Amino acid sequence: MDCNEFPMNVSNEFVDVLVAGGGPAGSTVALCLARRGLSVRLMEAGSCQDPRYGETLPPEINPVLQQLSLHREFDALAPLPAHGILSAWGDAVPAETDFIRNVYGCGWHVDRRTFDRMLLREAERAGVEVQLGRRCEVRRSGEGFWLAAEYRSRFLVDATGRNGLRIDDDALRQTDDELIAIALTLDLAHSSVAIHPWTCIEATPNGWWYSAPIPNRGAVAMFFTDPAIYREEGIVLAQQLDHAGLAARCLSAGRVSASRVLRAASSCRNTIDGNRWLAVGDSALSLDPLSGRGIFNALRWADPAAEAIASCLDQDGDALPRFSAEVRRQYAEYVRQRRVHYSTEQRWAEHRFWRGRRQAVA
Repeated sequence: MDCNEFPMNVSNEFVDVLVAGGGPAGSTVALCLARRGLSVRLMEAGSCQDPRYGETLPPEINPVLQQLSLHREFDALAPLPAHGILSAWGDAVPAETDFIRNVYGCGWHVDRRTFDRMLLREAERAGVEVQLGRRCEVRRSGEGFWLAAEYRSRFLVDATGRNGLRIDDDALRQTDDELIAIALTLDLAHSSVAIHPWTCIEATPNGWWYSAPIPNRGAVAMFFTDPAIYREEGIVLAQQLDHAGLAARCLSAGRVSASRVLRAASSCRNTIDGNRWLAVGDSALSLDPLSGRGIFNALRWADPAAEAIASCLDQDGDALPRFSAEVRRQYAEYVRQRRVHYSTEQRWAEHRFWRGRRQAVA
């Protein structure tokens, strides 16, 4: 890369890889890159105090944490064991998926802010320069990137989430389904009501509920529905609890300490990699929270992504396309399984939410 390609006012600070985004995908990819001896700077627009959602990790996360040498740091967070899933989906009587027979052990309920802080801390320990509260605005110059006329990098990792960065005038995505979530955080510190310790999924006429405990006497309850229903008809949460006894019990047990409306689309970026850049995590593909695999995939794919980036920088021109092809293959399989699963809920087949998802299968 010719340094004369950069404007004269660009500083001499240079890194191998710039990572935009400090969620689980960005921080773990940065960690894996630093362990390979690359210089890495991570820029995160928010802070670790911002609300973050996605609190249940499946049992399959345990070997991934071991492979990343993060299991001790994870254990120090004192996560709550998640011994199974209760799912009232297709039937009013919840079906149990008990993790006691899972070869990987139990899953975990985590506090996302402490979990994300742990990942950033381990990235820093490995040598990553972490900057919080810095929005990443990038422009290309020849074979490299610069950030806000301050830093140069040989490679860019887009880990900025579901919208992704607009790179080379492109940020288009293939969307299979759109959901929104009304997310409620609950304080159970003074409650005498016990909520179910498992992850609970409950279908209703206009969508579905997710509820689960989190560490430090808290819980989350989230209602997922179609954006058009929310926008055109409105959602009264009390009405959506008529078919969700577990979520109702969760909400009655504590005080709502925070609420937020979130996008939760199932989508895949049209272009996952390009000339010295790669999208990872939700920026590459975002999953329906029903899958419970968002954070798991962010960590599971971090080392393969780092390997592809390192190989690219070593002039292996096929490394990034190989990685992206595998991401696309797994997204296609996820879409197939997701559509089949939604089609199994027939109790409200003519309601707007379920009718649209049944038509997608057809």
